[in-house]
Amino acid sequence: MGTISALLFATSAFADRVELTDGSVINGKLLSAEGGKFKIETAFAGTIEITQASIKSFTTDEAVNVALVSGSTVLGQVRASDSGIAVVAGDGSMSAATAKVAAVWRAGSDSPETRAAKEIAAKAQRKWAYEASVAIAGRTGASEKFGAAFGFKATLASAQDKLIFALAAERAQDNGVTTANRQFGGVDYSSFYSADNGWYARSSLEKDKMKALDLRSSSAFGLGRRLKKTAVQDLEFRFGVSYLYDSYSNNTSFASPGVDLAFLHSYVFTNAKLTNMLGYTPAFKDFGNYRLRHESALELPLGASLWKLKLGLANDYLSLPPAGTARLDTTYFTSLILNWQ
Repeated sequence: MGTISALLFATSAFADRVELTDGSVINGKLLSAEGGKFKIETAFAGTIEITQASIKSFTTDEAVNVALVSGSTVLGQVRASDSGIAVVAGDGSMSAATAKVAAVWRAGSDSPETRAAKEIAAKAQRKWAYEASVAIAGRTGASEKFGAAFGFKATLASAQDKLIFALAAERAQDNGVTTANRQFGGVDYSSFYSADNGWYARSSLEKDKMKALDLRSSSAFGLGRRLKKTAVQDLEFRFGVSYLYDSYSNNTSFASPGVDLAFLHSYVFTNAKLTNMLGYTPAFKDFGNYRLRHESALELPLGASLWKLKLGLANDYLSLPPAGTARLDTTYFTSLILNWQ
């Protein structure tokens, strides 16, 4: 008795019929059809896909939406006909060859066009994300040392574009001697008009007393190209033009347009995220005068909380620094970050 009941249930649950051009018949539930593929749920093989060219006709035991290549759409029960199928609605019927069917979807479900529009809207939806970082170290007794670094980043992102605001400040003293005194603020916007191609614009202001830098203004605009984009890895190459203005405390300055080249990379591990940046900006006025920037950082989430630990290394190389300033400035950093949306 139980076996008979199960068979009756299977018959009622999978009552749609698909006839193939080779004479085979598949009984199941027609879930959808689009892009030349019919998706059918069967009792013997789960959900299967069949190419539309292999289907002679099909029938349904319930009303479904049927859209034709001509643009007509009818909600009705599908029956076999001499021409292929006939969609029977309350106010009449519509006959067509099976090859002329553009899409089929169940009543109450979204059409392929509606679903695609919703996916585009979801991708275009922008969301804010915020990060605040702090790193403090100190010592008192035999020597007096104190160092503090603060940072803030706000990101407005969608699947197509990203806007980033960043602020950073660093101050450190060793026995009363200032060893770090830097302030930075910048904005970066990138937008992709296709899956792999886009454009970007960025601008920043910076002061660094230890480099005798009263003001550095850097701006750039150009094209971006995604070299790799997966669920875990993103690699982008940027190429554009830049404008750099440096003013130093010895009353010297430098200003020139130039080239802007950069690689941006990120990789997401199971419990960590690695980010890398490499930038090169030579000046048109003198290609021997360039700036080379690098930063690599590893972010480690702290449990399931909003906190994460960031460990990193940054290098800033100036080919022609002002007198008394080293060409290469290397920074090792560890920061505690609070992130929220």
